[in-house]
Amino acid sequence: MIYSCKTEKMTRITFSAIATFVVILFFHACQPAIDREKPVVSVSILPVQYFIDQLTDASVEVNVMVPAGASHATYSPTPGQLRRLSDSDIYFRIGHLGYEKAFLPRLSEINPDMHMVNLSEGLKLIVGEEIDHGDHVHEGGIDPHIWMSPAVVLSFLPEIKQALIDVYPEMEDIVERNYRVLVDAIEHVHVSMGDLADELEKKTFLIFHPALTYLARDYGFVQIAIERHGKEPSPALLRHIINEARLHGVSVIFIQQEFDVRSAELVSQETGASLVQINPLAYDWLAGMNHIMDVFKQNLQ
Repeated sequence: MIYSCKTEKMTRITFSAIATFVVILFFHACQPAIDREKPVVSVSILPVQYFIDQLTDASVEVNVMVPAGASHATYSPTPGQLRRLSDSDIYFRIGHLGYEKAFLPRLSEINPDMHMVNLSEGLKLIVGEEIDHGDHVHEGGIDPHIWMSPAVVLSFLPEIKQALIDVYPEMEDIVERNYRVLVDAIEHVHVSMGDLADELEKKTFLIFHPALTYLARDYGFVQIAIERHGKEPSPALLRHIINEARLHGVSVIFIQQEFDVRSAELVSQETGASLVQINPLAYDWLAGMNHIMDVFKQNLQ
């Protein structure tokens, strides 16, 4: 699939990044340091907070840049988030979200002591051309949804553990103990997902926004996305998607609350496939994975 990039959207991201850094610098330079009851780390999305809370027994304060109900594509940080970000000991970044590309490389100028952890580093990423999603652009066409595959999470979880131990050595015993428990839980999901994929007769599902690309790749599923180039499909493309869904006997369409899903509803009406809502940005990562497996069990037999 070929994706396009519009220069004007990249320009808007750049201007937004400059404005954001002006605000951060103002807050960091002109206001006193924040009193801390706990150590402070920042993360891009809620699922990463979930991993950190599990590892630390919630003994660190986690500043989430994209809060519940928001979209990582269009978020605008509050002054409070910016203060917490500039005063954080660690920043765990996904690596290829639009706003990360725009301003995080300069964050070291504001807080040179901050430990930056790119969770995408060293991973086998899914790469295409620039992906234009209408109001945001994924860097280099790299799909950012790495946390939606248990196999990938098992690859970057050691980086989270080690960063926490390096910065907070007094937490080493707690983090190491909880790490073993968390890895066991994720490995159980990983094995269960693989076993399920082997057992299921069908492997193909539809999704509005392609958030399960890594999961599909790692476990042998086939994801058909309705959203293309960040826009609603054209009538011709919609007919093609409907025909493809019928050809593969697709019985489930995943939708997300932050997207207009009228085209998904039309595909559902034409094919009889069930609409099921998922939230890739929800805090409880484990519950989200179990929900997806339950949907597969019910709809891909």
